[in-house]
Amino acid sequence: MRLTGFILIFILLLGISIPVYADDWCKNVQSPQINVKTSTDNISYDFSKSEKELNGFSVDTVNPYGHDVITDVGGLMRGGISLSQSMSYGTLTNSLSKEICYWYTNINVTLHIFPTIYVANEFPKGTCKHNAILAHEHRHVIIDREIVNKYALVVGQALKEEMRRGHVYGPVPLSRQAELEKQLKKQMQAILTKYSEIINEERRSRQQALDNLQEYENVNTLCRSGKN
Repeated sequence: MRLTGFILIFILLLGISIPVYADDWCKNVQSPQINVKTSTDNISYDFSKSEKELNGFSVDTVNPYGHDVITDVGGLMRGGISLSQSMSYGTLTNSLSKEICYWYTNINVTLHIFPTIYVANEFPKGTCKHNAILAHEHRHVIIDREIVNKYALVVGQALKEEMRRGHVYGPVPLSRQAELEKQLKKQMQAILTKYSEIINEERRSRQQALDNLQEYENVNTLCRSGKN
């Protein structure tokens, strides 16, 4: 089992600035639309590499036989979860006081997985060992799908709670507009990073739990007649 790190994508989209002149301004604006979705690439398969080549892949899970036991890698699932976020803002400008305020209009988050399964070419298609390894690696993909589905709900709820605490920022002097934009970007990046770390930790734990000694022995037991 091999795990790649998260890909964090942050996109900032600014809306059109609207001049206003009323006294009680920068308050009554519509709450943002929050959209959280999951997506996945079709599983890619690579059966062309040897055990020796797969041994050279970076390893993020621990060998269940222990550090002192050298084992060849018969198969692995390589991929990751990307967490991307884009936001758009509306702005109001008070030409009299030369102030501006911002509010979120849309927040979009996508949790995406992109799995590739490798089975060493020492185990050709149709052999017992090939099928056993392939079934094991598919279970790793299932774990990733379960995780993104779980955290789509968690992240969506967290964003809603954050917006309830306030989604309008300002007013601030126009001279501080760039500072405010930086603050808003930093705030959302913090949320994104927080849940990326939580998801990554759970993913690592659950994927490692699948790569346990009993599971490895079960795969081997299915095909006692030899490598094939």
